[in-house]
Amino acid sequence: MTVKTLKELRDRTPFKPFELQLADGNRLTVVSTDHLFFFPTHAELLVVLPDGGFRFVDPAQVVSAGSNGPGRVKHAS
Repeated sequence: MTVKTLKELRDRTPFKPFELQLADGNRLTVVSTDHLFFFPTHAELLVVLPDGGFRFVDPAQVVSAGSNGPGRVKHAS
């Protein structure tokens, strides 16, 4: 998944919560715009979890992102 695509999901108006599906099968929910941060190097993302925890994620490990419906964005293989 490209950082550009992830930024577009985070920055769309109006914001809609979305999930990141990771290569290891985990799903991370982004509940608001301030729950997804991008480092200047784009080597990692910081996802703040709904329970207040956080997780660092390599963007290359995001295989799809979006709502559970038909608007889901898949990683180009």
